Amino acid sequence: MSVQTEAQIFLGSQRGITQSEGTRNMHTLNFGSYQAEGREAFGRVLVFNDVALSAGKAENINTTKPTEIVLLPIVGGLELVDRYGESVFVNSGESFRFLTFPESNFKVHNPYPLETINYLEIHLTPDLSDNYMDNHMDDSPLHLFSLSDKNRLIPSFSGLGEKVTGYVGKYTGREEDEFLVINPENGIFTFIIQGAFEVQNRLLEKGDALSLLNVATLEFEALSNDAIILVVEVGMD
Repeated sequence: MSVQTEAQIFLGSQRGITQSEGTRNMHTLNFGSYQAEGREAFGRVLVFNDVALSAGKAENINTTKPTEIVLLPIVGGLELVDRYGESVFVNSGESFRFLTFPESNFKVHNPYPLETINYLEIHLTPDLSDNYMDNHMDDSPLHLFSLSDKNRLIPSFSGLGEKVTGYVGKYTGREEDEFLVINPENGIFTFIIQGAFEVQNRLLEKGDALSLLNVATLEFEALSNDAIILVVEVGMD
C-alpha cells in the first residue's frame, strides 16, 4: 500500500519576528512569545531561528529543558560565550553543536566592530541515551565544511546520536540534484539560505522552508545562480 507524502511550506514572509536593539530574530517554528498554529516542532527540530546581530551586540540562549543547539553562521562569524566567560569562535563554513540545560547561560556575541552577522540557530531534542553518554566525548562539536565544491550537498552538522543530520549546498542556476533519505522513518526539513529553488515541484525562495514526511527522495533544482539550500534529515521519534 502506497503512503502519501505529507508536506508543509513555511513562507519566510510569514515568520514570527522578535526584535530588540541590534537584534532581529526570525522564527520559522514556534519560539518564545511567538506561538502560531501550524508552526509546531517538526520531529526533533524544536526551534529554527534566523538571527541577525548588529556589531558588538549579544543574544542570550536560554532553554527550559535539556536541548541540543546547532549554530550555523551564514554571514560573518560569531563568538559563543558560556557562563564562565570562556568562548569559542565559529566562522562561516563551520557549525558548532552544544548542549544546554535550564541552568546554562550561553550567549552569542558579534565580535566585529562594524559588520552585522547572520546565523541559523537550530534547537534539537538531544539523544541522551546510554550509548550517547558513553561515546559523546569522542565527537567534535565543531564541524568544518566548504561550499567551494558546488552543485552537491555537503554534510554540515550532525546531532548527537545522528538522529538529525544537516547538509548545505551551493548550486548554479538550473542545476538539479536529489537527496536520498537514509532512514525511511525520518522526515526532511529544507530551508533556503540564498536564492530560489524548486523543491519537490514547489517554489521556495530565500527564508522559505518545507517539511516533508513519507518521502524517500528529495528532488530540487536551483532557479538562481549561487543559490544555497539546507537539507536536514530529521528523526521523528
